[in-house]
Amino acid sequence: MRKTRKHPGFTIIEVVLVLAIAGLIFIMVFIALPALQRSQRNTQRKHDLAIIASAMDTWRAKHGSISVSDNYANVFNKKNGFCTFYEHYVGAEMADPTTGEPYKAALWNTTYVVNCITKKKTDRGAYDDTAIGRSPNSHWARMDVGDIQYDDVALCNGETFDDELGTSAGKHAFAFRVYLEGGATICLDNGYSGKVSVDDKDFIHKTIDAFAVSRYRYFVEK
Repeated sequence: MRKTRKHPGFTIIEVVLVLAIAGLIFIMVFIALPALQRSQRNTQRKHDLAIIASAMDTWRAKHGSISVSDNYANVFNKKNGFCTFYEHYVGAEMADPTTGEPYKAALWNTTYVVNCITKKKTDRGAYDDTAIGRSPNSHWARMDVGDIQYDDVALCNGETFDDELGTSAGKHAFAFRVYLEGGATICLDNGYSGKVSVDDKDFIHKTIDAFAVSRYRYFVEK
């Protein structure tokens, strides 16, 4: 009579150990994937900001002394309104990677942000940065994902625009901010004066990706 050869199987402990490792890997991927996707979307926003800034340079090269107005009252002005610039030099194709909509413009002298393509405006409320000792500022809207803030004749100064630095740099200086997922805001200016000092305690100087225009300066909020 032929004997049947028994093959050893997995023990309960081994099965539990394999399941525990598989579960740990799944949890790690589950946690890391959203963060990776968020980082990719923020990188896209930085890339888009560089393109918009380059488009602003193109506008200024064509229109000379006529700067794009940062005043909400002029947003649809056919001569130098921000939405006139956005429609003709940026276009509807450039959209925030989260909302899927064209970036909304946050301009001076209003709490509204405006979609330059659909002309729809949204009241964000007054910009409030009490965490760093500032009172609500009704001259600027609170920013959210999908918003871009523009200031004419200004340069980045840490967390905000600095009009005095911009004025000293001349009418060619301008700055943009874009709201990132996670609550940070990155500021970009064209560094026109070339004389603005950077204090590493207050600013983190960022070299963005290969798409970034090298002469622009990026700062991210603390």
